[in-house]
Amino acid sequence: MLEKGKISPRQSGELLFITVLATAILLVPAVTTSIAAQDAWLAILLSTLPGFFLLGVLSWLGGKHPGQTLFQYAETILGKWPGKLFGLLYVWIMLQTAATTTRQFSDYLSTAFMPLTPLSVFTLSLIFLSVVAVISGLEVIARMNEFIILLVVAFLMLVMVLALPNWEPANLLPVLAHGLVPVLRASATPAVFMGEVLVAAVLLPYTTRPQRTFAAGAAALLSAAFLLAAGVVAAIATFGPALVSVFRFPLHMFVRTINIGDILTRFEVIVMVTWVAGVFIKLSVFLYCASLGLAQVLGLRQYRPVVFPLGILVAVFCFLFFENIVEITEGIKSVAPKVYAIYYLVLPLLLVIITVVREKIFGHKFQAKRQ
Repeated sequence: MLEKGKISPRQSGELLFITVLATAILLVPAVTTSIAAQDAWLAILLSTLPGFFLLGVLSWLGGKHPGQTLFQYAETILGKWPGKLFGLLYVWIMLQTAATTTRQFSDYLSTAFMPLTPLSVFTLSLIFLSVVAVISGLEVIARMNEFIILLVVAFLMLVMVLALPNWEPANLLPVLAHGLVPVLRASATPAVFMGEVLVAAVLLPYTTRPQRTFAAGAAALLSAAFLLAAGVVAAIATFGPALVSVFRFPLHMFVRTINIGDILTRFEVIVMVTWVAGVFIKLSVFLYCASLGLAQVLGLRQYRPVVFPLGILVAVFCFLFFENIVEITEGIKSVAPKVYAIYYLVLPLLLVIITVVREKIFGHKFQAKRQ
């Protein structure tokens, strides 16, 4: 068995929560507001629907193939070599997501806090820490996240409450001024982040009660969406949709407005610390899933030997795929919804269809394979 650790459904849900929220809260507010204006919060809530669909699909596949990850039951359903190719596609998309996450992290710190520090310093530091966490195992990542998730939620709620005196509720009106179409268009970008619950397909076999994965994932998805929507509402109420849509990092600018009696200021440092912690967990989860998946596709006895090489690949991809944060934002806005729809919706649904066809028409009975 490549992974001997076990996590609870609650820990699984917490990992999904941080995975969805960590980078979405940085880029989604500006992108959704530029399309849906003051209705951006509604677009975020609608974006959870594809996430729920994906969770349902993954839970169904996990029930049909108990004890197997996405990479393993792909071979069971499609056959050995087509299944391995299918698994490699998901290793690739997970590495790409890890690289995008790392580059967002590096560009944010460089732009907002330390412009004279080379990007490579931030990139290599984060990847090194994540490699160490992944080598330590899934249980270690889940236990670290139990502490980090408290910091993230507590500090985000704190800054929203402290900023209440700066709110102008009129900025949030009128609701649906331009109809539902802009809201639906704007929901495509946050849906990309909601689809990152895909990692549940790897975590499910290592959850103590796999049958509760859907409930834990749904709770994580709703919690992340509501917290993200609350952040968008706070930013729009403070600046108005016109300004939020042109800010590179709206949450950062929003937190800078907090000033309690000229004593409590500079809360952006708190947000930076909590956000960095969340990104660290997200990168660790995706690097873990990619490493485990590659080891299962290649038939290795251990996943740890591939962690460091994949970490190096993530570092290379960070600088190979993107020139700056502008390219990342435009890619997430225009390209990512189309590409990730294939990985998050079309391909998992294909596995469901083939499973049903093989069972109903050809009478095949699927049974779990030993890991």
